[in-house]
Amino acid sequence: MLHSGALYVLARQIVFTLCVGVLLSISPSAHSDNSEQPESQKPVLKVANSHAWRPFSYLNSNQEPRGILIDFWKEFGDRNGYDIEFLLTDWQTSIDLVRTGQADVHAGLLQSPERLQFMDFGTPLFAIDTQVFFSQSMMGTSADFVLSGETEHKIGVVQGGYEEEFMSANFPDVALQLFPNNQAMLDAALSEKIQAFVADLQVANYHLYTTTNHNLFIPVRHLYTEMLHAGFAKGNAALLNRIDNKFAWLDDDTKRQLLNRWVYYDVETVYPTHLFPALVAISIFIVTSYIVLLKRTVKQKTRALQTANDMLQDQAITDSLTLLRNRRYFYQHLYDLDKTRGDIALMVFDIDDFKAFNDGFGHAHGDEVLCFVAKTATILLPKDAIIARIGGEEFAILQYFSSAEGALAQARVLCEEIARQSLALFNHASKPVTISLGVAYYPNGMPHSEIIDADKAMYQAKKQGKNCTVLHVL
Repeated sequence: MLHSGALYVLARQIVFTLCVGVLLSISPSAHSDNSEQPESQKPVLKVANSHAWRPFSYLNSNQEPRGILIDFWKEFGDRNGYDIEFLLTDWQTSIDLVRTGQADVHAGLLQSPERLQFMDFGTPLFAIDTQVFFSQSMMGTSADFVLSGETEHKIGVVQGGYEEEFMSANFPDVALQLFPNNQAMLDAALSEKIQAFVADLQVANYHLYTTTNHNLFIPVRHLYTEMLHAGFAKGNAALLNRIDNKFAWLDDDTKRQLLNRWVYYDVETVYPTHLFPALVAISIFIVTSYIVLLKRTVKQKTRALQTANDMLQDQAITDSLTLLRNRRYFYQHLYDLDKTRGDIALMVFDIDDFKAFNDGFGHAHGDEVLCFVAKTATILLPKDAIIARIGGEEFAILQYFSSAEGALAQARVLCEEIARQSLALFNHASKPVTISLGVAYYPNGMPHSEIIDADKAMYQAKKQGKNCTVLHVL
């Protein structure tokens, strides 16, 4: 028999071995549990927009967000480490979500004087063209006559959309029929409950060309071409700058790739069934007819000569650096202006302390600043505005407004956006590119062909400390 001391030692060894085994069996499972802990979550960015704005943003049959802007913000999230939560609803509600802080950003909308009162806007995203559409039953009816408001025709618009604001401001006598979203408006159009509506060309084409009634409505009047911007609640500068500084990847090629997924591939272009046989017949006729071929050759040479002449003419009135119109063109436009037409604004501005950019960073950088100001102003101005470079760092704008307040609001947008966007573009972050801008507003017509009134207002802005706007109503 073993001694009691030996039994005690043996028992201790058995207990120790069992404890080690239990610990070893627990350790891997504990390690496994720890390895399955979730990684730190990405920040969530709540993005609002319309749920029925095809092809920009909408909910599909499974209530999943789809569209150009949806793809864009998903790409933004992937590139910058955000989880994107989409809040898609009716148009007016989507704007209210941003205003009340329930959404961080509006995916894309147009700037307007009214919206600038409660929203700030980021980098331009995509351009949209907006037109008036008539049904086939209204063919032969003058678009100008309908827009004058002298008929009983109602024109459909989306409530809370830029189209409603634009129509109310520019065609106040037209009776508008409001719809909560584009889908509801276009459904009413395709069921012939309305005979006219205002919509973005891309949106209308998407709806019309994906139905059997694609020829029921046609565009009859172009209203405007504007840029979509990300929208933020007024005063939330920290969020705007944090988001706006993450758009370096958004170049023209990336925009084209995002648009091509929808504009060119998802929407089938519909051609008349007789088009291709007719083209074949015309081609055969041209090939087999020597006389027609000879006439065509002459026409081509004439057209080429005309194109060359047009290019020379365009070069004569274009500033070679900024590609804006030049002083010669602007003054000629002033001389030819209808002096009896009122509500015209003449703006003159130049770049503050421009010599410092040339002296501090070189003349090549000075040229970059000039091109930046020209490009930014062109994007911010409507298509019908005339802008030209009339001197070294001096620019002039000619534009019609319904009120002096509207002209002043446009001028302030130019000052604020040029200063803000320059901070993200140039490496002299402590000194933004700013402008001093003078506005001469002529409610009863312009009595002369000079820029002296706007020039005086600009120099007054200089005296007030620069980076500001001064308005003179004459």
